[in-house]
Amino acid sequence: MGRPMSTTVIASLLVGAVLALRFKVSILVPTILAAWGVLTGIGLAWEITAAWITLETAVVTTALQVGYLSALLLEGLAIPPS
Repeated sequence: MGRPMSTTVIASLLVGAVLALRFKVSILVPTILAAWGVLTGIGLAWEITAAWITLETAVVTTALQVGYLSALLLEGLAIPPS
């Protein structure tokens, strides 16, 4: 089960970074809620334990926020055009 979790984390980091380039921070709330719904639905369909679903939603929520913050920090460090 390690591979799907790492894929989900990487995808969440990238989604968070893309969102930071286009939207304000308020976009994270509906994105996180949508991710929770999708992960819960997938977990129930695959009959995964509630503890694993909870862990994955916590990790994805954190990854979305870290991706968003990382993109903002990298954008702020970029050298402005001359």
